[in-house]
Amino acid sequence: MHNPHALPAPDWRDVIYFTPLFYAMTAMWWVPDGDKYTPAIILAVLVFYVASQAWRTCQSATNSPKHTFSIAVTASALVCGTGYLLNGGSISELRTLSALSIFAWLSTTFKLNYWAWLAVIFVAGAGFISVSYYQYFVGGVARAHLYYNPIPYATGLGTVLVSTLFLAVTAQKLSIALSAWIVTLLLFSATAMTGTRGVVIPVAFIVCAVTTYYLCRSKKLRKSAIAATISAVIAISAVGVHIFENRIDHTLAEFSLIASGDKTSSIGLRLQFWEAATAMAAMEPLTGLGEHHQSVYQDLAAQGLVDQAAASYAPHHYHNQFLDTLVKRGVPGLLALLILLILPTALATKYYRDTPLVLGSIGGITILYSAASLTDVPFNHPVTINLFVLSSIALLSLKPDPQR
Repeated sequence: MHNPHALPAPDWRDVIYFTPLFYAMTAMWWVPDGDKYTPAIILAVLVFYVASQAWRTCQSATNSPKHTFSIAVTASALVCGTGYLLNGGSISELRTLSALSIFAWLSTTFKLNYWAWLAVIFVAGAGFISVSYYQYFVGGVARAHLYYNPIPYATGLGTVLVSTLFLAVTAQKLSIALSAWIVTLLLFSATAMTGTRGVVIPVAFIVCAVTTYYLCRSKKLRKSAIAATISAVIAISAVGVHIFENRIDHTLAEFSLIASGDKTSSIGLRLQFWEAATAMAAMEPLTGLGEHHQSVYQDLAAQGLVDQAAASYAPHHYHNQFLDTLVKRGVPGLLALLILLILPTALATKYYRDTPLVLGSIGGITILYSAASLTDVPFNHPVTINLFVLSSIALLSLKPDPQR
């Protein structure tokens, strides 16, 4: 029998909303500098609130791939936030992932017009080409980079290149296809101008593989068109190799030094960082070392386990995204990274198998970031985190080409 005086059951969401209050009355007083964590907790509540509202709004939507990807982005933000609270870390990375998780949930009902995507990609390509060519040929900059380190700059450039490449091979309108091919080839030379080996090599592989596949499967192309395409690719590749020649010579010289036992070159130092990171990853596999990794690294140097030349470099990261994440955030951090990296391609394979622009672009971007992660940390830089997540969301929101 209903009791009119009975208290209503509490809504579990209200409990979460008042987490800052519970924290301020309890744990804030129990941990060192506990007040510093209150803004992060409030931000987490904001994320939860926006996500829950977005979830309610998009329940009627059928675009489930973005629901799943939103969960992955949010999980990455939570793992990053947990690591930051436990062991410190990069506030810019946490801020970026938190903001992206909010946008990911908001975007679950968004649709992106094909022409809007095309316009954004062409404008981005023109911007990268203009900046790179100006810096390299006019400004005399050895490695084009504008306001960022050449490595994340190259990763961003490569992401746009992959997008224009798949526009070129999927567009039904000849003018769009030709324009995309021209931009793609110019972007390839611009990538070489960054001197970033960890990006140039996978980009060259993607361009060659996709171009070969495109030429072999196309039954509509005439022999003259095939010959023109091959000639253009060879010509622009030759230009890229010429621009990249100094880096190739430098790489060969570094391998010679390593063979003689000298590991003080760029590649040699990376090898030492990876070796040290492998040992450090086993120390705190659950939580990672966080910001303490630098002191632990110096301890290894004092014990003679790390070369002093590498120790004096005092790395902020270990030039390998997977090892770096494992050292700083442990196994949970590595799992969150792998899910974030692989999930877009898995979703595209399942839901966009018949949309080659989406499937190819997401797959190409995943290959690019995976390869770049072997020698750098693209998921540590806000610019490249933003580009990966937002590009994935955009492509999963893309309406089909109206010409198809």
